[in-house]
Amino acid sequence: MLGKEYRSGCWSPSSELSGGATQIQQTVHRAARDIHGRLAEKDETGSDTGEHTYLVRPRAFLIVGNLAQLRGQNGVNQSKFESFELYRRNLYEPEIITFDELLSRAEWHCTLVDGEV
Repeated sequence: MLGKEYRSGCWSPSSELSGGATQIQQTVHRAARDIHGRLAEKDETGSDTGEHTYLVRPRAFLIVGNLAQLRGQNGVNQSKFESFELYRRNLYEPEIITFDELLSRAEWHCTLVDGEV
């Protein structure tokens, strides 16, 4: 998730994190370019149905690591946590979430469906 401490209190994103973000940005860019904003629907024979799906800058997500990686022996490493939060909150796309955050979101949605909230 994070690489080395670049300067005192400043942790750089790992090459996996920055590379993953770049890969997603390229994938979204190419899809938008190749589809030209509109994709014709086809029936089972491959003929146009006259309906279209429109592509307007789709949301993209990158799921990485675990918030536990930002902890030291005595709790949260504040400079690691701040570095990670600043990086992901100031990146326009993709939205970066950790596996444990994704699990928490899924559990929250399940409780909504079950009527527990």
